[in-house]
Amino acid sequence: MNRPHTARRRKKQLSVCRVIFTLIVCILVLGCSVLLTDDSVDAHNDGESAAHKYYTSITVAPGDSLWSIAARYMDDNYESIHDYIDELREINDLDSNRIQAGQYLTISYYELCDDL
Repeated sequence: MNRPHTARRRKKQLSVCRVIFTLIVCILVLGCSVLLTDDSVDAHNDGESAAHKYYTSITVAPGDSLWSIAARYMDDNYESIHDYIDELREINDLDSNRIQAGQYLTISYYELCDDL
């Protein structure tokens, strides 16, 4: 006579166990993701200035090349002049290194800005 009641109780216990197990797994996953994330934010910049990336347009002068433009505008934020030239080609949708006088190019540069 108690079998239907016992079966219902057992089903309810299993359901509660599944919910608890799911919650524990979610908490573990969330905890691991917080611990493994290395995106620390420094709220205090200690008075240092941060470099911000900007873009501007220039007109290619006679005799200019991507190399000479890169040498003029790139800074220590790029690993090499080749990286800067690759970026110039990408942002200007250039298929080759060929440019001509009078052509407009978008260039990137970094500038130090005091954070408030």
